[in-house]
Amino acid sequence: MIPRIGLDLEPGTAAMRVIPGLDLLDIAYAATHGGAQIIIAPARLLFESEDYDPGLFDRPGLPLFAVKAEPTDLDRLPALGGAADRIVIAGERNLPVLDPQSAAESARRGAAAGQDIGVLIEPDAAALKEISRARVNWAYFSTLRAFESATSEEAEAEIARLTSAALAANRLNLRTALWGPTGRHLPAALCAIPYVEEVYPTPDLWAMALRSGWERAVADYARLMR
Repeated sequence: MIPRIGLDLEPGTAAMRVIPGLDLLDIAYAATHGGAQIIIAPARLLFESEDYDPGLFDRPGLPLFAVKAEPTDLDRLPALGGAADRIVIAGERNLPVLDPQSAAESARRGAAAGQDIGVLIEPDAAALKEISRARVNWAYFSTLRAFESATSEEAEAEIARLTSAALAANRLNLRTALWGPTGRHLPAALCAIPYVEEVYPTPDLWAMALRSGWERAVADYARLMR
């Protein structure tokens, strides 16, 4: 199974400060036309925007919409209403959360009915058990360590660790997604991990889009996964 590709809009929030007229909705549509199947936006972008429209990403032709939040944002999530199909909790700088059970339980209490919950965690048994107890739907694992591996042996060891975590997540009825950089050398190996349903290759998609545009970038990344 080829994982679905998710687009993280967070890098665009920084670009908006220096590029007048940059429209994240236009980027979302272009990426969707290229094959992206999930659009995810940082919660703080929505909280801090004076003209945020809860229906901004509820438009014809756009795929599933998710909101990414840090644990400190969770108390404000109910203000977003049911705008998001999913809430993804990540630590600072898109690192795994330090207390996955607490974050997951807080999000579950504050989430509107029908919203899935995902948590970015370390790929180990203890973290998986914690979020499983909180009845989270998705386990997100970072690809950063595999990407930063200095040797092929280190990369293979990290892929093996992610594989073990994905298998364990499946046994706990958790769905699996990968988050973070992959370069051009890792997508096929990472996306061959059993039960991985989604991949969010930030910042790779943004770098590719700068060279060839959003539609081609997403299509090209899909080819790298095969």
